[in-house]
Amino acid sequence: MQRRNTKQRKLVLDAVRQSYNHPTADEIYNAVRAQDDKISRGTVYRNLNLLADAGEILSIKTPGGSRFDRTIEPHAHIICTSCSRVIDVPLPFDAQLDAKASEQIGWNVTSHYTIFEGLCPNCR
Repeated sequence: MQRRNTKQRKLVLDAVRQSYNHPTADEIYNAVRAQDDKISRGTVYRNLNLLADAGEILSIKTPGGSRFDRTIEPHAHIICTSCSRVIDVPLPFDAQLDAKASEQIGWNVTSHYTIFEGLCPNCR
């Protein structure tokens, strides 16, 4: 089904693309709300999900809730277990792990995520 691009969706996409810190939905909502004070939280959340489903942004499932990433190429992340900061980890992504996991367990593995946990330099 073709989804039409709306002004609100563009505002949400632009807010994610202008962010380098893997923002939460609330942080995106606040950024978009500064540009359009009539936009609802539900509209922002719905558009974040639509954009992630369309592959235009990446949704990262974290213990505190989803974070959003402008970088859509597969890559690893690390989450600070104290302050919840999320950053990219500059390790090569091994796409062959999906096939290896499929062979080992008999499932049809289609993707994987690598998320490390630890303490950031500020929280150490």
